[in-house]
Amino acid sequence: MMTTLAMPPDEFAATLPKHVVSAAVLLADPDGRILLLHQAQPYPGHPAWWQLPGGLADTGECPNQTAARETREETGIQLPTALPLLAVDYRAPVDGWPSVIDFCFDGGTAEPGTGVVLSAEHDDYAWRPPEQWHPYLQPAQRPWFAALLRARAAGTALCLNDGRQGE
Repeated sequence: MMTTLAMPPDEFAATLPKHVVSAAVLLADPDGRILLLHQAQPYPGHPAWWQLPGGLADTGECPNQTAARETREETGIQLPTALPLLAVDYRAPVDGWPSVIDFCFDGGTAEPGTGVVLSAEHDDYAWRPPEQWHPYLQPAQRPWFAALLRARAAGTALCLNDGRQGE
């Protein structure tokens, strides 16, 4: 026997948990260096940090579209929206933020000489070998970044929880 909901769909939808969707791109240059951007303004309660190009999804926007749009807006680099998925990370609510479902896509290798034109959101950028990024990352970013590099090297996608695999 099938059970039906006793409330209208809009009332039921209002009871569901809220989350935010974000998307980023891991992009390398021909020498294998990874592009990260430095925030011009920190998020409330956090220091300004280095991050991959990316950001929050607009209403109704698919994660792959978010990743390409944010990369274009933040760096001037145009990427296709059909990028391979590297990871989906479920981040639990913290510091007043709702839970975040964060997608990261493999941006591949930028063309030699690709320039970066920063938006006002960032005040610096750098291409560094992956191992040289470690001291620039916040402690919570380090396992996430390492997982993205593993996924890229293996050609697979990972499911992460708070930046960590298998927890």
